[in-house]
Amino acid sequence: MDISLLLDHSEFFRGITPANKAALAAICVPRTLSKREIIFVEGDSGDAMYILASGNVQIYKSGHQNKESVIKTLGPGEIFAEVILFERNVYPASAIALKKSLAYSIDKRRFLRLLADERFRNDFMRLLMQKQRYLISRIHDLTSGSVETRFIRFLEEQYGRKCDYRLLIPKKDIARAIGATSETLSRLINKMQRDGTMAVKKDRIVMREGFWDTVNEA
Repeated sequence: MDISLLLDHSEFFRGITPANKAALAAICVPRTLSKREIIFVEGDSGDAMYILASGNVQIYKSGHQNKESVIKTLGPGEIFAEVILFERNVYPASAIALKKSLAYSIDKRRFLRLLADERFRNDFMRLLMQKQRYLISRIHDLTSGSVETRFIRFLEEQYGRKCDYRLLIPKKDIARAIGATSETLSRLINKMQRDGTMAVKKDRIVMREGFWDTVNEA
């Protein structure tokens, strides 16, 4: 994938000047990831952030009794591990590729040189603030609301408001992403099928016509 095109479609880097985009593209190094490959583990020393070009990556933390809490399931165009740039030299969470994926690593030392440019620095700090607001909202989501609410929010966030979804992520990973067990998610899906909210056909979910009209905007 052309890295300049990827940066154009990345919500995080969208809006940087052409000159800054070219400078950023020059330091991006491709890394092919196998399915279920661990990219880094919480506590590992780190010297790079990443931008995902294709596939899906899940960011998670280990808690009490090694219970894992998913922070986010990432799609193409999203960045992760940006905390390495400023706050610490170790990764505060773990990352795993859910399927064969392609990511670009961005070396910390080379990126910090780019920040010497005031315009680049201002653009990037604005984007970091947007990401911080998302993470605060995500923590709230994981500690409030029903499993059904979290599942519907997941569909909207990952795929948009559609009537027909093809799930590219295994159900067990969806369950982790919404802070539920696989069994709880299966029970919820069965209930929503009985209620006529959705129909499930293998890896496809078809929502009831007009469903999204009844759901408030986030």
